[in-house]
Amino acid sequence: MLKVDLHLHTIYSGHAFASFYETLNYASDNKMEIIAITDHGPTVDGACEAIAFNLGKRAPKTFKGMKVLWGCESNIINQDGTIDLPNETIKHLDILLVGIHPTTVSKDWGIKKNTEAAINCFKKYPISIFTHPTTFIYPIDLDKICEAAFENNVLLELNLSSLIRLKNNSERECINRMKRMIKLVKQNNKKVIINSDAHFLHEIGDDAILSEYWAELGLTDEMIMNNYPKELLTFIQQKKESWVQSK
Repeated sequence: MLKVDLHLHTIYSGHAFASFYETLNYASDNKMEIIAITDHGPTVDGACEAIAFNLGKRAPKTFKGMKVLWGCESNIINQDGTIDLPNETIKHLDILLVGIHPTTVSKDWGIKKNTEAAINCFKKYPISIFTHPTTFIYPIDLDKICEAAFENNVLLELNLSSLIRLKNNSERECINRMKRMIKLVKQNNKKVIINSDAHFLHEIGDDAILSEYWAELGLTDEMIMNNYPKELLTFIQQKKESWVQSK
């Protein structure tokens, strides 16, 4: 069971099935230490409007001794790397995740422009985590994405839902892409973040699938950012503060 899980969805994502407080209670009951509520940005079908994310300053920051981060898994919506949240809304978040999703206004611009859009996004926003980078949604140059993430201090995510899809033979997943990402992380002396991408309560913090792929992926405890909660929280806070000061 993960003690830190920074990619959780609630009913406000439009296709997840737990409420905000159901999520907090489940995570607390399972002795988790840090979680992030990261509902989908507004361009995902069924997701809430951007205004909902403005309530971050009113959201609980702790719950029964557990640290709670108010965040969003936002979406890249054009080739210059713009996401589906305005800057003023981002200021209300504790953590910003960015991903590529097929149900947003973004399109497949081809591997070169898709890759450039993600890199531009890394440069524009205080992104802590780039979500499920190895999943085939639109084609990207994984090596260039990883290089840009390292240069812009963005954590790459090993997504547990991706591993579950891999086990179920999904065409969207590829073990070699996951292995390549882990290899590049190690070669560059970086760390990877492991998240559940939970859409149901039972998925929160559940890392049982990880043991099946640990050795093949080449993972080590030392490269897992979840194992360094103080360093992780400092990283997230400094990301946001530096960006806010630049605006």
